Amino acid sequence: MKILNLRNDHFKMLKAFLYIFLFLGLGELIVYFIDFPVPGNILGMILIFVALKLKLIKLETVKPASDKLIQYLMLFFVPFGVGLLAYFDFIKAHWIVLTVAAGLSTLITLYVTAIVQQKLEKHD
Repeated sequence: MKILNLRNDHFKMLKAFLYIFLFLGLGELIVYFIDFPVPGNILGMILIFVALKLKLIKLETVKPASDKLIQYLMLFFVPFGVGLLAYFDFIKAHWIVLTVAAGLSTLITLYVTAIVQQKLEKHD
């Protein structure tokens, strides 16, 4: 019985990853064939969001894989952190401008996110 449950959990995880990668691939295909000015991975996230919002797929279907990806999210930033070392001299010379730009863009993102969240909550 326990082996059957373990296989069922693995099947759910594989199904969740299949959905996530299906939407990623769909976004990449749209960008490739239509020359859409948005990166394919971003378009894929938008498509999976719309599918979830329209209840074409259930949240429980993609939740196992998304929870696992979020658990290891910090690992995805390691290559970017290492890549920053190649631009250390540039960052050292322009750190004030970069800090202000990062701060302002963060505040703008938080503001826009709050507005969108309020609009979405009104509809629910």
